[in-house]
Amino acid sequence: MKRVFIIDDHSAIREGFKVILERSGRYSAIGGVGSAEEALEVLSKDGEKPDLFIVDISLPGASGLELTASLHRSLPASAIVVASMHRKYDYIAGAFRAGALAYVSKDAGMECVVAALDAASNGAYYLDPLSLKLFVQEACLPSSKSPAARSGLSGLSEREIEVLRLLAAGKRAEEIAQDLEVSQKTIENHLSNITNKLGAKDRFELYRLAARLEKI
Repeated sequence: MKRVFIIDDHSAIREGFKVILERSGRYSAIGGVGSAEEALEVLSKDGEKPDLFIVDISLPGASGLELTASLHRSLPASAIVVASMHRKYDYIAGAFRAGALAYVSKDAGMECVVAALDAASNGAYYLDPLSLKLFVQEACLPSSKSPAARSGLSGLSEREIEVLRLLAAGKRAEEIAQDLEVSQKTIENHLSNITNKLGAKDRFELYRLAARLEKI
């Protein structure tokens, strides 16, 4: 039975992964936390290390891609499966560059999650079928055809785009913080980073740019 450690900021999703692992008969969950910082703290303690990790991309604080890179450096013997709600070229490519062996969408189904774990535990790469199709399509098409590239948002992280979408929906920083279950300071930091990346002069122009998301 291979040991799996889950990092996802939604407890319900962590529990869902645990059910999948139990039903597989090949994997068991030995722990789970909601942030990169918590994961690194737990893993810094003495004890048996996981055989595999399931890492969400959207995490409070350090992103899942940053955590993946850190885990790959510090625990190279542990394979990493990145999970996300989104099938996007930049995120998939970023996950593999960071050291993940598999990328699976959270809506891909139990069999795909298990297939990702099977592949990663054997040192093989894996993408769930629809993610693979979209990844290849985007890799073979001119970058200008990417929705994110068309809208000038390709430089933003998944969480930053999520924040921008909520901003475009008319939500204030404190409301976005409540929706994403993070502090308002964290959202203000995201908004500051987004403003710099998009070259907006002020928050008013950021609202105007956010409205473009409605067309994606």
